[in-house]
Amino acid sequence: MYYFRNIYRAVRTVAAGLKVTLPYHFARTVVVQYPDVEPTLQPRYRGFHTYQIERCIACEACAKACPVGAIRVAKSGPRKIDKARDLAVGGAITQYQIDYTTCLFCGLCTEVCPTECLKMGSIHDNSCYRREELVTDFIRLAKQGRRTIEPLWLTKPNLPAWAARVRDFWRNRDRDRREWMARADDPEYCAALAKQAAPPKEGVS
Repeated sequence: MYYFRNIYRAVRTVAAGLKVTLPYHFARTVVVQYPDVEPTLQPRYRGFHTYQIERCIACEACAKACPVGAIRVAKSGPRKIDKARDLAVGGAITQYQIDYTTCLFCGLCTEVCPTECLKMGSIHDNSCYRREELVTDFIRLAKQGRRTIEPLWLTKPNLPAWAARVRDFWRNRDRDRREWMARADDPEYCAALAKQAAPPKEGVS
């Protein structure tokens, strides 16, 4: 009795799974002619990170939250946010790298960021020729005035209109903060910003 009951349950379980998956086998395949046609990304899509280096306090919360240890952060001294200018002042950021060969794009690093300087972006492709290029140095990007990666194909001429629009959006973003971005790894510059943020001492006119 139990033998036939087990057979029935096995068949029933397989049939329940096939009821969900089998229709997809006969469905018409939809192919997006990428890169000529823009891919559809959902509003909460987790692409390659965007990073506001001038607002980062290098607290390493993102590195600690990363389940695979893909983020490396270092600083020359303590940093804090100057709310008046919305800038991090104090020590300099000496390292900020994300290894995309191991990154899971889980978004945990962005959820714990106290200044919200690290976010998931909309760039979905990081095509390159060497594996080492997948380790992104965000300090180098900041010196170029960029918030996120620019994949190799996005630098080529005669791009589709949608791709050129994406490229121009990221290249032109936050132009008024380029100096702060480029010098966030300069200890003297960061120290000067900290002195400007310091309140005047009592008894000094």
